[in-house]
Amino acid sequence: MPMSTKKGSIVFACVLGLACGNKAAQVNRDGSAGGTVAFAVSLGTGGTASSGGATFASSMPTGGGGTAGTARSSTPASGGTESTSSRPTGGTGTGGQTTGGTESSSSSPAGGAGTGGQSMSAGGSTVVDAAVDRAPVGGSGGSATTSAGGSATTGGVGTGGVLASGGIGGVGTTGGVGGQSSAADAGTLPVPDGGTGQNWQQLQSDFIDWRFGMFIHFGILTYTGSWAQANLPINQFNPVNLDCNQWATAAASAKMKFGVLTTRHHDGFALWPSKASTFNVGNISWRSGKGDVVQEYVTAFRAKGLEPGLYYSIWDSTQNNGNNGALSATQMQYIKTQLTELLSNYGKIPFLVLDGWAWKMGHRNAPFAEIHDLIKSLQPDILMVDHDGIQGPWDADLVMYEEPKGVFSPTGNTIAAGQDNKVNGSGGNDWFWAPDIGSLMTVSSIVDGHLKKLEASYTNFILNCPPNRDGQLDAAIVTLLGQVGSSWAPNANRALLPAQTALNEHPYMPTAASATSGTAASAIDGVNDVGNNTVWTSSATLPQSLTLDLGSVKPDVGYFGYLPGYAGNGPTTNGNITSYKILVSSDNTTYTTATSGTWPADGKYKGVVFGPLAARYVRLEADAVNGTGGAQATEVVVGARR
Repeated sequence: MPMSTKKGSIVFACVLGLACGNKAAQVNRDGSAGGTVAFAVSLGTGGTASSGGATFASSMPTGGGGTAGTARSSTPASGGTESTSSRPTGGTGTGGQTTGGTESSSSSPAGGAGTGGQSMSAGGSTVVDAAVDRAPVGGSGGSATTSAGGSATTGGVGTGGVLASGGIGGVGTTGGVGGQSSAADAGTLPVPDGGTGQNWQQLQSDFIDWRFGMFIHFGILTYTGSWAQANLPINQFNPVNLDCNQWATAAASAKMKFGVLTTRHHDGFALWPSKASTFNVGNISWRSGKGDVVQEYVTAFRAKGLEPGLYYSIWDSTQNNGNNGALSATQMQYIKTQLTELLSNYGKIPFLVLDGWAWKMGHRNAPFAEIHDLIKSLQPDILMVDHDGIQGPWDADLVMYEEPKGVFSPTGNTIAAGQDNKVNGSGGNDWFWAPDIGSLMTVSSIVDGHLKKLEASYTNFILNCPPNRDGQLDAAIVTLLGQVGSSWAPNANRALLPAQTALNEHPYMPTAASATSGTAASAIDGVNDVGNNTVWTSSATLPQSLTLDLGSVKPDVGYFGYLPGYAGNGPTTNGNITSYKILVSSDNTTYTTATSGTWPADGKYKGVVFGPLAARYVRLEADAVNGTGGAQATEVVVGARR
């Protein structure tokens, strides 16, 4: 748990390395004759910028020793305080450059079969000349054609069948190179690969029907040390009267439906006997090294009919894995070993809260796809979320609002979410117990100020109730929870969860990114937190584009996610892309439009499904944006459709 600018409408071509450091990048300018200006941003080592116009190559440094970020102070919000802490980010090092070619666009009008226009200019690139043939819902589409030409890429709207009713889950009709769909369409959502076979809409609906849960911060910080302190004397962990049944009974008395236990916080001390290291309960005097808090917790909560969720920090200060750029293979194996233990040895885990990731090292330095795919392979129905300050399902299945940092689920929210806060308004050791814990929330604050407000916004309230050094909840907290249960009941008449945006079930990690203008790296660095986002911002002249290089041809590209610009503590509508194309290529020369459409300027995350198509390069073209400036993107992601 933590203590506590990306922009524009432009065409990007991205080539990302495995290790992104800080968001500031060196800029090398190599002007060559002819063509339009392009920006190529390399996040890893690579070749030098080549000709084809005046090319601006921006090299993102990699590896090296990282510099600490700005210390951040949590802003108290109704019901809790939080002490000041630092969230350092990234690292610096050396990196390479990559090319960005010239580009223009030419679209054929919508409707009917026909060829799009071509744009010819010096540079020698191949242009895609795509026909437009939009079939009605459920119908079959036409095919796109390609022809050699000048340096322009796009033309027309990509074809293939329009997805049958329900863009998110409808079945695409055959033909052409792609199809069109809207992530906002209703319909059957993608089904997880295994597990119960329930679709994500149902799993998300089940989650928000829990309404109320208990966050349980318990660990070595209950006894000694400070937030994220490394190498603490773990033998001081000694809950001689550990009683997880008491926790579960108190939770049930409040009409809670689930719990979330901090299995390992940033300090690295694990509450189960992990084989990944010796920094855990299996190597201390308590219960002669035979104790397992995770096992006692899941057993007790299931016995009370409560769902056992888990919390796990990717960052481990004792392992020192958060300050040195890309994680090494050994550091990644440590994380994967621990996650495998947690998700293999304790039965079905429906909910996983990750932390110390997006805001600490980013989803590139600790590769999101690798960790995501492991988690989903072990627990296909699990809903995972990261503490990243993002108000949409970017690299997540849900949204998480951290109230002590000054954010609250907005009125009218329709995205499945959770919101956490501390039961104590004073004292404690950050989110953990300390002898001075006090100023507990009132029944009214919990019931009227949170539960009733949040359930109307499809947001579960997760109230942190930290056990003391005996391993039990303080009597005052137990009494409070019982009073809450007597004063509140879920609203059985709440409307069903609206159709949710398509999720990126099979993410691909770009190896690089480039853009026609702006800093492409900002759109794929995976570093986000409340009040701390890098945003790709293009120039105001449209179209502009951003291109992702997946490193090799993938056979089944069929998902694109777009997170608009963020400013302050949340999304902005300025620079939101409102008319777009998604184009694909296997050689970064010939591009074909996979899908196109419009998005509302609402600041929300957009997920689009199409294809699947074979592609190495995936391009987002911004043809219209909200406001007078350029296009903005906080993050863009690509995935497979299987």
